[in-house]
Amino acid sequence: MTDIVGMKILVVDDTTANIDVLRGILSGEGYEIYFAMNGETALNLVGKNRPDLILLDVMMPGIDGFETCERLKANPKTSSIPVIFVTAKTELEDIVRGFQVGSVDYIIKPFKREEVLSRVRTHLKLERMVQEQVSLNKKLLDQNDELIASQNQYRIILEKSSGGVFCLDAAGKITMANAKFYSILGFDAKEIIGKPIMDIVNSEDASGIYPEIATRRFGDRATANLKVQFCINENSPIWQERKYYSLLLDSYGIWNLPNNKLHEKGIEKNYLGATCIVKEP
Repeated sequence: MTDIVGMKILVVDDTTANIDVLRGILSGEGYEIYFAMNGETALNLVGKNRPDLILLDVMMPGIDGFETCERLKANPKTSSIPVIFVTAKTELEDIVRGFQVGSVDYIIKPFKREEVLSRVRTHLKLERMVQEQVSLNKKLLDQNDELIASQNQYRIILEKSSGGVFCLDAAGKITMANAKFYSILGFDAKEIIGKPIMDIVNSEDASGIYPEIATRRFGDRATANLKVQFCINENSPIWQERKYYSLLLDSYGIWNLPNNKLHEKGIEKNYLGATCIVKEP
């Protein structure tokens, strides 16, 4: 259930009696309520203390409710605040104009307690859901920025590494490799990215070592110094000298959780693949 307790409501009305009635209806509901007697004061208050909902009288001296609403909607900082008009005007023309200038609802005077509470609750709940979605979207964007930064850092480490490095997905297919790995075996990216790792491992060597290469183990239990014969690209000049290249391989299982969380019970764990480093014996 959406929590609307503590949400802020600005009531704008030039008649003290109407303000007192709305105060009596809304008090005790857990809202933070404050008041303005005219449109100018309301606009100033909104700039200092942004409400979650505005109950706005239509007929007021100075700038009326319609113009006040138009000014709110014209300001990017206040345009998203929902406005409910409170008015004795029931003509269709006035109601339509209210929606045209940006209101979300109408409450007709004289006020009926249950109608006021129902409409206020509905729009506060909608506003809370919008705020939560905006917050979630911002969090996701921040996480995406962090992920991109992390990937860029990882790529730099890959390219600067003195050894060959490649990454596998959960199915054992190559998703990434650095320039050193390509140069050792004479392949380029389009020839091996997306292919199963066992396609470039000596078939005589393949039996039983796949779980060691595409390891699920991590930390001190990860694969270390496994001797693997990798196939050299037959189109490479190196292939004339040798068909395979024996390298020592370290492989680290990659999961959706930090290593120190993987032994905890009750947490969903997903194997993502492995990061492998190869070096000459």
